[in-house]
Amino acid sequence: MSEHESYERLRASLDDAYDQADRLVREAEEQARANARDVPPAGWAAPGSGAEGERRGPPGVAELQALAGLLDLARQSVPPELARQVLDALRQLLLAVRALIDHYIERLDREREMPPEVEDIPIQ
Repeated sequence: MSEHESYERLRASLDDAYDQADRLVREAEEQARANARDVPPAGWAAPGSGAEGERRGPPGVAELQALAGLLDLARQSVPPELARQVLDALRQLLLAVRALIDHYIERLDREREMPPEVEDIPIQ
């Protein structure tokens, strides 16, 4: 077999492989177009996880995550001494909130301990 014949056989083999690959690509595109009609408008995403409002989880979670990210960014960009002062102030704020919650819990407990006022109404 001559070099020219080997080259022609290789070329024919490559042409066949290219034609088969092209046919497979066309078939895949046709099938994808056929299946695209079955896809819901929001795609196959789970409810609440898509671009529809970008809300994930209960209301307010995204805002809380954004706030936490902002606080983390601020914490990383300030000097260490200022960060310590902010953390101390935050600790004091949390302690005040805890005291306020404790106060309301004690008040609710006292109200439960006291018997309700009962008034006798005569029935005639």
